[in-house]
Amino acid sequence: MKQIYIVFVLAIVGLVAMTGCVDDASTKEGGDSSPDSSSSLPMKIVGDVDEPVTIEQLSDISETETIEHREEDLEVISLQDLLYKSQPYTKDMQTVFISHDGFSAEISSEDLSESYIARTQENGWEAINYNHPVSSNIKDISHIVVSSNDLCLEDGFNIIEPEKNITSLSPGQIYQDGYSVVPTYRGSSSVKNDEKELEVSTFNRRKIIDIEKYVNLSGREEIIIVGEQGEIEPLRQDGKFILNKNSIGYMAGDDIYIDQAAGIVLDPPDKMITDAYHDTKELLAQDEQVLLILIDGLGYHQYEYAVDNGYAPFLESLPKPEQAMVAYPPVTPVNVAASLTGELPYINGVYERGIRRVDVPTIFGYCEDHGKESAAIIGPMETIELEIDPVFSLDQNNDGSTDGKKRENALSKMSQEKVHDLMFVHYKDVDRIGHNHGNMAKETMEAIAYNDELVKELVTHWDGKVIVYADHGMHETEDGGDHNSVMTEDMFMPYWQFDGGEIDE
Repeated sequence: MKQIYIVFVLAIVGLVAMTGCVDDASTKEGGDSSPDSSSSLPMKIVGDVDEPVTIEQLSDISETETIEHREEDLEVISLQDLLYKSQPYTKDMQTVFISHDGFSAEISSEDLSESYIARTQENGWEAINYNHPVSSNIKDISHIVVSSNDLCLEDGFNIIEPEKNITSLSPGQIYQDGYSVVPTYRGSSSVKNDEKELEVSTFNRRKIIDIEKYVNLSGREEIIIVGEQGEIEPLRQDGKFILNKNSIGYMAGDDIYIDQAAGIVLDPPDKMITDAYHDTKELLAQDEQVLLILIDGLGYHQYEYAVDNGYAPFLESLPKPEQAMVAYPPVTPVNVAASLTGELPYINGVYERGIRRVDVPTIFGYCEDHGKESAAIIGPMETIELEIDPVFSLDQNNDGSTDGKKRENALSKMSQEKVHDLMFVHYKDVDRIGHNHGNMAKETMEAIAYNDELVKELVTHWDGKVIVYADHGMHETEDGGDHNSVMTEDMFMPYWQFDGGEIDE
């Protein structure tokens, strides 16, 4: 009987979980809450913050103070200090107090000098805002949501296509806009008793985002979700976008789960940066000699502008490049690793700046295993660790550039009697100058023109196949240029494959 009773109770719990298809906050009207039943529950700060905060009790915060409120001394936390602990994305933001019964109020961050959070047995977690209307003094708070007013594309969950950025979302915005809470199946278990098999299913309640509220997905040939660690997953029919404390996630069935998604790419190109490895490997297997040239920071939009304005005559003379997508995040170590290993960041191990060691072999390891000669012509230090000793190129003119020395070192290698099956050359000037002046600045275009000449010289001296590509693009910033987001400017680059030797222009 005890077994039957336990299973019966679990079954009732599972049934209750299934009955809620929306959150309490979306089904109840505002009004009085029931502090007595929830005053002991924690309060959470979520939304557009780097560090979500959960507070169990006032003693969790050391910087409390005492104010006189309702004719008695009350221990409180400064709302401004509390929000500071959560590290909001921006200073210009809205603060939304949400009670357990769904009643909410929103105030601006312009004046929080006399805004406090208290906790009492009578009112639970309570907002006290002396400089805002009294209706903002929400009682029995379950969540404080931070929503940025001036969130830029660099910080958002972006939806893009190869030609343009479509929209940018944030967790705080979605907390305000609304979501559904649905039970998602976790698993089931069963027990036999008196020749009967009794089963119970368990569920998680997840906040589900209706992504089509923000973008029309119909008619798209392909839609992919990009994860913060470089995951790429196609959007499936059973896929769901999930609102977490300070991020947007994605799950599909029992096998796909991305805790932090960086964005969505609609109709991505067929070519990926990982193809640089696979195309090179295929050519080497056919006993072709391959020159692999990486122009750091050359986005597809920069290439088009440079060609249209006469900055890249040699690249213009080549067959039109394929548009290719880089790995996320669109930074140099991540995409050098992806292009030389053929694997995405979450597999090759280089998923952010600062990581140099790869978890899988590079194309140079393939060459060593198959008795092929290879050389890597790089700057003064390694971007990632390779199986061979690279040829380092120093800034001999003290002008910040090593690209001229790389050309010299590459031509020296080409002139040797020893034949190289693979030569990799990594030019950096476009990225370096783009950071300082901006992605479309005249100085950056002149750097593209210089790299155009360098590429031409190497190609004309190479009797074999050539692949030219970039590791990321770049977008405009107040201080120059940058590349770190799911943005059209950052995520797409030109990709060429052609025969070396004298080129008819």
